[in-house]
Amino acid sequence: MTAEQAKHRQKMKRIIVIFNLMLYTLTSCSAQSIDLFYLVDLEENTGYKVGFISLSNIYPLSEHPDSLAIPNLDTIENKNLLQYFKLTEEYRKRFLTKSKISEADSVFIYDYSSDILRSFAVKNLNVAASLSIYRDINEYPLGQYDYQIGFEINKKQLSGIMQYGALAFVGKSNPFQKGQMKPIVWSKITSKEFPNNKISKPNLIQKSKSENSYLYNSDNYDYFVKDYTITIQDNGYEYDIKKRLLIVINKRNGKAIIERLFSDSEGTSVAPLNFGIDNSSQTDLKEQWIGKLFKDKPEVFFGFEWVSFGCPNIIFLNSKEKDIYINCDNRH
Repeated sequence: MTAEQAKHRQKMKRIIVIFNLMLYTLTSCSAQSIDLFYLVDLEENTGYKVGFISLSNIYPLSEHPDSLAIPNLDTIENKNLLQYFKLTEEYRKRFLTKSKISEADSVFIYDYSSDILRSFAVKNLNVAASLSIYRDINEYPLGQYDYQIGFEINKKQLSGIMQYGALAFVGKSNPFQKGQMKPIVWSKITSKEFPNNKISKPNLIQKSKSENSYLYNSDNYDYFVKDYTITIQDNGYEYDIKKRLLIVINKRNGKAIIERLFSDSEGTSVAPLNFGIDNSSQTDLKEQWIGKLFKDKPEVFFGFEWVSFGCPNIIFLNSKEKDIYINCDNRH
């Protein structure tokens, strides 16, 4: 690869990353009231026994030589060092300043599946750069747009926490409410038991190929799900698309307060119901959850679809509250 080709390739990668982050900001961050992040385990991909919280979604990057997020990597001969490295004090301060994080803040990590909450003072945490899983240490050149920047947590301090779904928040005080989240256990019902008269757009499911209906009862609400398949014909091709209609009904007045439609697409797929409940070997993979996740917010529910492009959202039972999209740094 010539120097000119390498320069062009690096420029295109920057454009793609910037576009993805801008798209995420336009579609979700405007509605954000609480910035949430994921805790992930880096040991499998990097060999480093650390938990990592990428905050790249809130870290604005600059190409000015005095404002780069990471040092110049061109002089590093040992390529293995490019996979993951801690930032020096200079770059750490730059990260905190641009991300509007104070040394007096704390990182709160909550695993709702095990109801474990931990907090860590920012002043005691390393800031590190982890190479994106869509990049390779043998690619050249590597720059700041190829890395996730965030906090490193020693795995020994994360005992009992599931590191592929635990939520993280950075701030002055803990926003999470302990002890009030639980997995949804669905009961299958007949099609006649589904409240079709509550559907605001019944034409959505009139041409369904097959369907199954489910119910979950909480103290104050009934959650109804209708999973169905429709057949699409496009340019001589025929294929099926799975869809899921969710309706939440207030038991007190019988009114539908939430109606959501989930669908298989290029970037999403309908998540299975009762997966971690019916499968005894996969009890840690419960998908749908409900309860009071935040201290000063209404109850929430989530886990109805898998997202491959973009980031998953948390839905409030109060329709006046906008969804919270998790900053998952899902770059491609």
